[in-house]
Amino acid sequence: MAQSFPRIKIGQFSESPVLAVARGLGLDSRYGLSWVTDRVASSPGQFESLRNGEYDLVVTSPDNVLLYATTDANPLKEKINLRLLRPIDRGLGLALYTSRDIEHPTDFIGCTLGVDVMSSGFALLLLRMLEELGVEDSSISFKPVGATPKRLVAITEGDISGSILNAETAVAAEAAGLKKWSSSVDVSDHYLGTVLCQMAGPVSDSTRAFLDMWEEATGIILASAPESLVEVFSESAPALATKAYVDLLQSSDFGCIAGEEITIDALTVLADIRAAAHAYTPNEQQIKDLLDSSR
Repeated sequence: MAQSFPRIKIGQFSESPVLAVARGLGLDSRYGLSWVTDRVASSPGQFESLRNGEYDLVVTSPDNVLLYATTDANPLKEKINLRLLRPIDRGLGLALYTSRDIEHPTDFIGCTLGVDVMSSGFALLLLRMLEELGVEDSSISFKPVGATPKRLVAITEGDISGSILNAETAVAAEAAGLKKWSSSVDVSDHYLGTVLCQMAGPVSDSTRAFLDMWEEATGIILASAPESLVEVFSESAPALATKAYVDLLQSSDFGCIAGEEITIDALTVLADIRAAAHAYTPNEQQIKDLLDSSR
């Protein structure tokens, strides 16, 4: 009889390169784990499913965690007790891309840009990028489109003029000749792009093993020759099997993060972006309380 491993349910916006490497190298069997991933359409849906027990873990923006863990002024109208588990990456090429029709900042006037929802961290980062480009957000229409893959399609099909993209959608945007205007690094050298999160409470044995496996897979990503990673992805996640994508993973500006520490400085950067957009902003004590409850 085949051995049965604990099954972890994960909600994520795009394919995880860390899990692809772990599965491609057989780390799931070595750590005695199995998992299933679900591609979520929006952050409200992701956190509703986490709250309802449909997911054990979520791969998400830390800004989402701030919004849902520190206030009920979020799309679910409920403060959710959450626990941050570890950082994942620095944004994987997170940047504002538009069609080539937008050639100058003045061309943004009257255009439509796509977002997940206007309360999301990516939407607030978009507002910050527009401000630094000298573009008034009041001159632009914003359209809820969904997660990054949907926003890329909306740009290429002409439904919107641009959006924030990252990971494989940023690679695809570059390949499609879309114009890159600003990246997360232009906003902050300490931008934290993605984290792993669960509901508040102790870390189970299976989740602890999962975190140990994640750390090993991250180390492999950072230490491997790019061509070796492309080969692993070609078997486990063909959509990620490009040199451009691997370059993002290994980038000191955008790439994967080793270790489980999430700093208050990284979360404060996100809070400052919220404050600049006049959106709900957690205070320093709320951020400290979230980090304390995550240790």
